[in-house]
Amino acid sequence: MKDRALSTIGLWVVVGLVIWVGGFFSVAEQASFGLLALIIGAAQYEFYSLAQRIPGVRRPSFSGIVAGFALHFALFFLAPEEARANLLLTIGALLVGLHLLSLLRQPGEVPTLLRRFPTLYGFAYLPFMLASLIAIARMKDGHLLTAKSVGLYYVVWVFVATKFTDVGGLLVGVPFGKHKLAPAISPAKSWEGCVGGLACSALISGLYAWLLREAVGVSFMVPWKAALLALPIAVLSIPSDLVESVFKRLAGAKDSGATIPGIGGALDLIDSMVLTSPAALILLSYFLEWAKQG
Repeated sequence: MKDRALSTIGLWVVVGLVIWVGGFFSVAEQASFGLLALIIGAAQYEFYSLAQRIPGVRRPSFSGIVAGFALHFALFFLAPEEARANLLLTIGALLVGLHLLSLLRQPGEVPTLLRRFPTLYGFAYLPFMLASLIAIARMKDGHLLTAKSVGLYYVVWVFVATKFTDVGGLLVGVPFGKHKLAPAISPAKSWEGCVGGLACSALISGLYAWLLREAVGVSFMVPWKAALLALPIAVLSIPSDLVESVFKRLAGAKDSGATIPGIGGALDLIDSMVLTSPAALILLSYFLEWAKQG
């Protein structure tokens, strides 16, 4: 628990420094994109390494990582700044998301798509689903962005709403968790922890919005609306985290890596973002103006 807490604090400090230093040199968007692309690439590498350990799965090609970088590069540097949740991205994310959720029904069965097309599977699971974060950073219209890098604040909000669900789950679930959520997949998760996670996500998301509006002066969401919109993100973060647990159990691994003390690898760090990122893009695309109105 101590290692996990220290690692979490350290990671948030790194994120803050990247944005602050990048903003000082007017390259905050580029610096954040580079950090995000590296984390996703590392997570995809770890997923391919896990896949190789699953019986019956073909050896994946690491060209999938190159394809992931190419997708994110094109979306960040070549896509229009008015990027929103388009039909192709929404339908694709919905199909991939439904497939990933279906894994929770039979956690001991290796997906046919993973066995036959592991490279494409890893590409769809990580860089495609997480491309929504880059689209969020690029969102711009006449009201959303007053400076080029403000979109990063929305990306951070997605991380806050997602990751503090895990923090609240630990704070409540460890001492009070009695009713197991998915004992066959992740015995440590409990329904009590889920409730604590949702409450923590809403609370910190609202606090984040308040700090930006009142202390930093950024035109952001109304705090109570930011907390409300955080709830569906927090809900989706729970099965998103469980999906990675399915892959680790199939591979007979406890963590995807050992890069981050108390957390594991890059995949352990961003696994809960897989389902929440597309959902956040949709929410911000269609409800952001409502959320900004006081």
